[in-house]
Amino acid sequence: MPIYEYNCEHCSYKFDKLVMSHNTDVKCPLCQGGVKKLMSTFSVGHDDNISGNLPPGVGPGMCTNC
Repeated sequence: MPIYEYNCEHCSYKFDKLVMSHNTDVKCPLCQGGVKKLMSTFSVGHDDNISGNLPPGVGPGMCTNC
């Protein structure tokens, strides 16, 4: 069961919701207005790369306290 991210078209409240079925009617929990499903980012696994999303060849500086 996926968790989707929504934005209320009436009050602009952003929230996540666990959806049990693709045809579930989702309303804003604050104002009960109509919502739009947002494109969400996701993460898969864990990488030991400490440089994160830096371009190739650019890494963190060496530790100067060692």
